[in-house]
Amino acid sequence: MRGGATAALQAALTYVKHIGLEPEAAPPSLVAAIALVPPVIAGAIFFRVEALLVVAVALAAGLLAHVAARLLGQPLDVTPFLPALVGVALVGSGATLTWAVAVAVVAAAFELGRARFVPAARLQVGIVAYAAVLLLSRGGPGVYVTPDGVSTAEPIRMWLQSGDGTLVDPVRLYVGNVAGPVLATSLLAVAVGAAWLWYSRRLSLLVVLTFLAGALVPIGLGRWSVPYQLDSGPLWFAAALVLADRHTLPASGVGRPLLGFLTGAAALAVRARGLAIEASLAMVAGMQVLTVVVQGLDWVRGHRRETWARLRELGEVAVTLGRPHRPRPAQPPS
Repeated sequence: MRGGATAALQAALTYVKHIGLEPEAAPPSLVAAIALVPPVIAGAIFFRVEALLVVAVALAAGLLAHVAARLLGQPLDVTPFLPALVGVALVGSGATLTWAVAVAVVAAAFELGRARFVPAARLQVGIVAYAAVLLLSRGGPGVYVTPDGVSTAEPIRMWLQSGDGTLVDPVRLYVGNVAGPVLATSLLAVAVGAAWLWYSRRLSLLVVLTFLAGALVPIGLGRWSVPYQLDSGPLWFAAALVLADRHTLPASGVGRPLLGFLTGAAALAVRARGLAIEASLAMVAGMQVLTVVVQGLDWVRGHRRETWARLRELGEVAVTLGRPHRPRPAQPPS
């Protein structure tokens, strides 16, 4: 028994060492999940039990999605745990657990739908689920508290309400000891996760830099404080860990920097329109969806016959499901 446990431990250590030396050979979901470990640890340090409950909700939603996929016979190229965790990471630290459950369930369901109907779509559905719940609930998940439990606005909302760019110390913003999303307040933790993605050759540094360039446009036009606007864990969680992930980026070499620049400019421009930091997160989700739609229309244009065949197939399924089921008449006894 002891020898078997030692062998298993050695095998596990060997696997971990292999991932550390050749992360690009590891499963994509595992590489992305490791990048989320630092934000999860930071969230647990700052928000303690609340953060752990949110992680548990994401794991439960992912498990249910795996069970559903197994029952449906649906193969998965990305584990539903990942989008569920991305989605709940952005839920406000002061929001009730119900919102985390809603985002996690929607994220897991979106991943099942993506894998079944549009498996080629390059999309992180976790942030899309967060944006959908946020907009449909009119800001339900956007409730925040400080790590001390004081109900207050997050830093960008405070800036909008006062117009002062020095409301929160930059060091506190960088460390993450502020009100904000439960697993994404710390820019330091996000930077560590992004460094891992870059080391794993999963992060596009070009997209990060073009996002930064785009973000500087509205900052310059509005004459805002550059450090205060960019010293934001949630902003770079969405930009570096989601948008710049090569697994979800378009294949086009021109499209990637263009996507980064436009998203950076739009994400900073809309934050002054009412939803504060949530607007930036929703804009990243919206730009990802728009990119998938544009790519889908381009594919349809080049595969019209396949598209019409697929539409006819779906139409036949819909007609079959819409027909009322009539019981067969009873047969007379022989």
